[in-house]
Amino acid sequence: MKQITAILGAAAMALASSISGAAAQNQMGASDIVANPKTVVPNFSVQTVGPVLNELGMPWQVRQLDSGAQFIHAASGSMQFFIFFTVCKQAGCSGMYAQTIFEGDANPQTVQAFNARQPFGSVGVTQDGAAYAVRYDIADYGIPRGNIAVSIANFLNMSQMFASELAAAHQTVSLEGYADDLASSSLNRKALQHFTGLEMQTPGDGVLHQQGLEEGAEMIRMLLSDESVPRNKIENKLD
Repeated sequence: MKQITAILGAAAMALASSISGAAAQNQMGASDIVANPKTVVPNFSVQTVGPVLNELGMPWQVRQLDSGAQFIHAASGSMQFFIFFTVCKQAGCSGMYAQTIFEGDANPQTVQAFNARQPFGSVGVTQDGAAYAVRYDIADYGIPRGNIAVSIANFLNMSQMFASELAAAHQTVSLEGYADDLASSSLNRKALQHFTGLEMQTPGDGVLHQQGLEEGAEMIRMLLSDESVPRNKIENKLD
């Protein structure tokens, strides 16, 4: 965790100087935003997602977890977000997990209502009141570059809408968080695999993507437990 703290703290400082410049050019339209949008890339990686972020005008940096796995810390205007790669095999990763975290006490009723209306991703709130937005994408048999761009655009549009609704909501006592539940599921599954030897088997891609979702939620829990992780500001104007 200390390594993640140092890494993300340094990333936030490095990105801060470039965020304002990106805000002016970063328009979240879904058409004509990247070159060769129908070109299919084989998987998700820094090498396939990074150039798309460049064309979207979003500053980003590659960071590394304690495990050695790479992830991306990026910004769209003033919105900071993270991209993790899951379901990784020798040929590459077929899962992409985008996350952003918001500072402040979130209204759980607002979160639940927003979730009911949004098909492109999911939002949640933890026991300490922090809110987050996530989106999970799959590229089992490749994915067009344009789809990556549109997915990121949809995620950021959803995140901005969510931030606006959080800022306009009254503050209430938060409910138990979704991230803790899935993170516990991930840890329990890993323990079971260790004792039964199931990690030696090769599960289907559907199972692997479910594991990717659990791992993404575990990363949210880890990020939220670190007070130095950059969070996007929420200003509640009705307080």
